Amino acid sequence: MSQQKEQPAKKKTPAHHTHVTAPAKIKHRKINQYLMIALLAVCAVSIIALIINTVRVVRTSSASGQGTADGMTANTGQSMKNDVYIIGNNPTDIEKEYFQKLTDALKGGTPEEIAEAVVYNFVSDYFTWRNKDGNYEVGGLQYIYAEKYSKFEEWNRWYPNSDMDLYISQFGRSNLIQVKEITTEVPTFRTDDFTVLSVDPAKTFPCYQVQVAWTYDEASQNASDFPNRMRFQVVDHDGRYEIVEFYDMPSVEAWEAENGGSESSASPDASADPNASAEPDASASPAAGSEG
Repeated sequence: MSQQKEQPAKKKTPAHHTHVTAPAKIKHRKINQYLMIALLAVCAVSIIALIINTVRVVRTSSASGQGTADGMTANTGQSMKNDVYIIGNNPTDIEKEYFQKLTDALKGGTPEEIAEAVVYNFVSDYFTWRNKDGNYEVGGLQYIYAEKYSKFEEWNRWYPNSDMDLYISQFGRSNLIQVKEITTEVPTFRTDDFTVLSVDPAKTFPCYQVQVAWTYDEASQNASDFPNRMRFQVVDHDGRYEIVEFYDMPSVEAWEAENGGSESSASPDASADPNASAEPDASASPAAGSEG
C-alpha cells in the first residue's frame, strides 16, 4: 500500500480589502494635522492682535493723562480730577467747565471761591439727568457732607430721583433736564459756623453761604417742574468743602417773610436752633432741602 504524503498546508492570502483603508486613514490624519496647524496659527495671530491692541489702549490712556501733575487731558485741556474731587460720570461740557473752575480755586482761591465752585459742580451734576442711567444714579454725591452721604443718597432714590425712570421712558434720555448755565445771585460770604447735630458728638465747622440760580437747556422736558434757584450752606470739613444744607429759594423767601430773617441767617427750619439740620419736605420741589 502506497503511503500518501501529507501535503504542506497552503498559506492563506489575506483578503484584498484589508489593504484598502490604510491610505484613507493616512489622508485623514494629514488633514487633521493641517487643521490643527491652521487653528494654532489663528490663535497665535489673535493673541498677537490682542497684545498690540492692549498696548495701543495703554499708550492712549497714558497720553490722555499726561500734561500736568493735575491730570490735564490732552484733548480738552481740562482736569478730570484733583486732589480732593473727581468729575462725575459722562460729564457735560458745562460740568467740565465748572470742574475746572473748582480745580483752579483749590490751587489758590479764597474759601468763598472754593465753596461757590463746589455748589456749581453739585448743581450741574445733581440737576442734570440726561447723562444718568436711572434713578439709582444720583449726581453730585461727593459734594455732600461725608457723614450725611448715605442718607442723602437713599432719600434721593425715593425722592426726587424716583421719577427719573418714568421720565426716561416717557421722554427719552436725550430730552431729560440738563443744566445750561449757573449764576451767583448773592456774593458768597462766610456766615455763622455750622454745627452738625445729627452726629454724636456734634461737630462745628466754618460755613459759607452760596446762593445761585440756573437755567436748563431747550431740550429739557418739564424743566419748570424742577428748582432753578437755591441757597446752600457749605462747610470747610477739615480742608474738604462739603454741602450740609440746601433749600429752594421760594421756601427761603417764604420763611424770611414769615420770620423776618436776613440773608445771613435765613433758614426754613422749624427748629429754634438756626444751625440744626433740616429734614427734606417731601411735598416741596424735587430737592427742597438737605437730608438732615
